[in-house]
Amino acid sequence: MKRILLFVFAMALFQAGFSQSKPSNKKSRQLGIQFTGHDFETTADLTSKGMSFVLADNKWSSFDRKRVGMAITYTDGLTEKFDFNARFGMSDVDYTLSNKPYASSTGARTYFELDANLFMKLLTDDHLVSPFLSLGVGASVWKGYHAAYIPAGVGLQFNVFDETFLVVQSQYRIPVTANAANNLFFSIGVSAVLDK
Repeated sequence: MKRILLFVFAMALFQAGFSQSKPSNKKSRQLGIQFTGHDFETTADLTSKGMSFVLADNKWSSFDRKRVGMAITYTDGLTEKFDFNARFGMSDVDYTLSNKPYASSTGARTYFELDANLFMKLLTDDHLVSPFLSLGVGASVWKGYHAAYIPAGVGLQFNVFDETFLVVQSQYRIPVTANAANNLFFSIGVSAVLDK
C-alpha cells in the first residue's frame, strides 16, 4: 500500500514537472492558517473492532474525538492544477504508540508535525470551488518520540476573494515508522497571497 502511494506521488510530481500551463493561472505564493483536528480513536477502533462496529457505533463523527490544534501553511503553484503545500502544525494529543504501550501514561502533550504535500486540483484557481486530492510525506514529534507518516486525502478549495482561498481538507495519516499512529486529520483554513 505504501509503495503504491509513493508511486502515485512520484508520478504526480513527474507530471507536474512536465506539464505546460499558462503562468497567469498558476497560484501565487500563499501563507495561511488552519484550525486542525486529529482523531486517533476512530482509527484504533477501525483496526481493533472493524468498519461495521465504527459505523454502527456512530462515535466517529463526534467532535469529542478530535484533538484540536493550529497550523501555518505555505502554498505555491507548480502548474495551474498542481500546488505544493507545506504545513507546520501543533496540537495537544494523547495516544498509545503501538511499540510503546505505556507512552501515554503521563497525559496529553504537544504534538508537532511538519509535512509537505502535493495538491492535485480537478479545476483551476479561477473556479469558485475546486476539489483536490493530496498526497505527501510528513514527520512528527510527541513526547520525544519522532515518527514519519504519509498524509493522503481529499479537500475543497473555495475562491473567496481574488487569490484568497478557504480550504477544507480531510486526510488519513498512514504510519511509516513504528512511533507513528494511524489517525484521521481534518482542517479548515484560509490562505492569502504573499506577493503578486
